Amino acid sequence: KGVVISDRVGTQMGGANSKLKDETWNEWYRRNKMKRGGESIGPDLPAIKANLMTMGLGFIVMKFLTPKIEDCKNFDWRWMLPVFLRTFGIGFCIYEGVHQLMYKSSYKGTFTKFNKKWPSEEQHWRDRRYTCMSFLVNAAMECYLLQAWASGRVPYYTDMSEHPIKTALMFCIYPIWRDFHFFLYHYPMHFQPFYKWIHAHHHRSWNTGPWSGLSMTIPESSVTFTGPSIPCLLTAAHPLLFFYANMLAFVNPVYGHHGHEEFAGSYFHYLHHSRVTCNYGMTFAPVDLLFGTWCAGEGEDEHLEKVEKLRPEGWKPACTNFIGKPSAD
Repeated sequence: KGVVISDRVGTQMGGANSKLKDETWNEWYRRNKMKRGGESIGPDLPAIKANLMTMGLGFIVMKFLTPKIEDCKNFDWRWMLPVFLRTFGIGFCIYEGVHQLMYKSSYKGTFTKFNKKWPSEEQHWRDRRYTCMSFLVNAAMECYLLQAWASGRVPYYTDMSEHPIKTALMFCIYPIWRDFHFFLYHYPMHFQPFYKWIHAHHHRSWNTGPWSGLSMTIPESSVTFTGPSIPCLLTAAHPLLFFYANMLAFVNPVYGHHGHEEFAGSYFHYLHHSRVTCNYGMTFAPVDLLFGTWCAGEGEDEHLEKVEKLRPEGWKPACTNFIGKPSAD
C-alpha cells in the first residue's frame, strides 16, 4: 500500500486557477509564480532560447548523426545500430555528466538544491538502469519513424520553402503541444490501475536526481516518446521537427529532475515529485491552472519536515483519486 502523506497543498492550489476578487493581475501572477527558481507562468525568453538551442542540437543529430532516410526502407541493423548507439551515447553523456557535476564532483553542494537531503546511491543506480532502458525505447521509436518515412508509409518533405507557413506554425506550436501531450497522458497515470501498473515506479524517486528524468517503466517511456512522433504521423512534416521534438523529450527531463535551481532546474516539477498530487504538466503551457492542480511551492520546507520521516528508500506514494486527493493503492 502507498503511504498517504501527499497533502492537497491547500490554498495555493485551490485558488490558483482563477483571479481572486479585488486581486490585480500582478498580484495573481506573484501568487502563482514558483516560490523558488526562475520559471515563469507561460512562455518567457529563457524558455524560448532553450527551445532554440534544443532545435540546434536536433539539427546536428539529424544532419551528422542519423542515416539518410532513403537508406532506411527496410529494418536493418546496419542503419539501426548506429541510431541506438548514438541515442545511448548522447543520453549517457548528458545525464551522467550532469550527475557527476552536481552529485559527485567538488562542486557538489555549491549549487542551490531544492531538497537539502541527497538521494541514496541505490536510487541513483535504479534510476540509471531504467533511464538507459528508456534510451533504447526512444531509439526504437525513432527507427520506426525513419523506416515509415523511407518506405513511403508516412509522408514528409525536405524543402521548407515548399511549405513555409506550415513549417513555421508546426515549429511554433510544438512546445505548446508538448506540454498538453504531457499533461494528457501524465494526469491519467495518477489513477488506478494505470498508476500501480505503470507510473508508481517513477515516483519512487521523490527526491530526484538527473537520472530520475527518464526512470520509467517501458509502457510509460513508450507513451512519453509518442509526443515527437504524433505530429509527424498526422501530417507531412520536415524531419527537423521530429529531431527537435525528440531532443526535447529526450534531454529536457534531466533539467526537470536534477533537483537544483541552476542549469534550468524545474522547481515546478520538483514539487510534483515532492507532493505527488499537483503540477502534472509544465509551465510553458500552464494547463494545471485550468484544472486547479497548480502548486507554487508555498510551505514546502514545512511539508518536507512533516513527511520525510515517512519516506524510506523506495517509498511508493499513493495514487490520486478523481477529486485530486491521495488515495490508498
